[in-house]
Amino acid sequence: MLIKRKWHYLEGVFLESNAEPRQGMAESVVEFRFANYFQDEMVLQRGEPGSEIWGFGEVGQNVVVTFAGQTLAASVNGSGVWGVRLPSMEAGGPYEISASSSMKNLTVDIKIESVLFGDVWLCSGQSNMEFSVEWMFNGSQEVRGASSYPTIRFIEIMQSRSHVPLKEPLIRQEWSSPDSDKLKEFSGICWAFGRRLQERLHIPIGLIGAYYGNSPIKAWSSSEVMDDCRDHTGNTDWNYGLGGAKGDRTVLWNAMIAALLPLEIKGVLWYQGESDANVNFVGFLCMFPAMIKSWRTHFRRPNLPFGFVQLACRDDEPGIATPEIRWHQTADLGVVPNELLPNTFMAVALDLSDPGAPLGQHHPRHKEEIAERLFFGALNVAYNIATPFQGPSPASVRSSNGRATITFINGPIILRSNLSSAFDVCCRGGATAGTNFRWEDCPEWKPVTIISTTDVDLTLDTSVCRQFTLQFIRYAWQTTPCPYLQCALYGADTALPAGPFVAPVTN
Repeated sequence: MLIKRKWHYLEGVFLESNAEPRQGMAESVVEFRFANYFQDEMVLQRGEPGSEIWGFGEVGQNVVVTFAGQTLAASVNGSGVWGVRLPSMEAGGPYEISASSSMKNLTVDIKIESVLFGDVWLCSGQSNMEFSVEWMFNGSQEVRGASSYPTIRFIEIMQSRSHVPLKEPLIRQEWSSPDSDKLKEFSGICWAFGRRLQERLHIPIGLIGAYYGNSPIKAWSSSEVMDDCRDHTGNTDWNYGLGGAKGDRTVLWNAMIAALLPLEIKGVLWYQGESDANVNFVGFLCMFPAMIKSWRTHFRRPNLPFGFVQLACRDDEPGIATPEIRWHQTADLGVVPNELLPNTFMAVALDLSDPGAPLGQHHPRHKEEIAERLFFGALNVAYNIATPFQGPSPASVRSSNGRATITFINGPIILRSNLSSAFDVCCRGGATAGTNFRWEDCPEWKPVTIISTTDVDLTLDTSVCRQFTLQFIRYAWQTTPCPYLQCALYGADTALPAGPFVAPVTN
């Protein structure tokens, strides 16, 4: 049954610790079945190590799984769970997977049909990942063309919370081929990304949507992440978030992610951070890399490709720390992948201003651009297909005689607009100037103007520092730094924007 929704799913479903059915208990008859996300029309991950198929039954039941001419045997364990690992498969299909069980002279046969093997991507985060196809610019065109992609399949997990990890998620939309009715409420970014992958790779693509609007990073993090980052939480109230409940630690991890862990996946797309920016959550710097590492550990893939969206624009509001969260999304290094965030890729979105967005500027309708930038990153990080996927980023900053020159990598660069607010500087004098001074402690940032550019260098007029020492330069350090596609710096050959950065100056 499909559950129609408005913006967000109200407060979702909260599952008490005893809400999950007890499987395989000797005192009851338990239905022999697949786990609930093994369905007709699903996509399983191609390649090694092979996909695990599992389900429930009576303790001690013998199970035989038949697939592609092979027979695999299992039995139901003491927890009421059975499972087999399928052989590694190339992309293709459709296939049928059947299972039979026998116990006390009773045989039960079950099967799933029209199963494809390809690449499976998990799309998660908060409202901007939830943002549906029908709401995005070009959404009607995507919906009309949906039936042209029968080998893209998608499933949507119901928004739900739990204080304990669940074996199965609640499912809002079962595995389906795209059609105009079902696709329009699925994640716009997830779909547009998957469509590009299928067009480039010509293999089946499976998309799993698991998102929850207005959710903080703590809710998506496992208990070990909470423990590892306990000393970095600073000023946070653990229960911030819509209605408080979604701010509970681990509740979305438990209900919406932990239940998916037996699946093999190709990678993750992530769009989240707005809720943490609302309260300037200082623990984000620790928790984001720790969450990525934890997901990789639990999915048994230490190098699992992880793509994310750097926060987009929003209306200027007091106390909103969007520039800081953008910086923390890169582990304070400005560009990914890096030594703290290996095998990651990022879509910069600060130039996708949408002041007329019906749901607020922090929900921009420019999801096609975001999906394309993620796609470029995935080609490099997940598929080893060389494609430019990073905008310009600073390699060094030199200062002399009232001027500062920034040398960029990932060029050549192009100056698309000479915004007076694009760059600002921190000047310090006397005993406070020096290597121990942090940019976070700068009491005043002064705007500066661009003098000239070359293919790799940009020179600023920093005479505003006068007799003081130029310490740091920042770029695009506003919640909304520019109009649509009109920030100052882009790659001349790629049209990819430079992300925000703060850089120390060599004098």
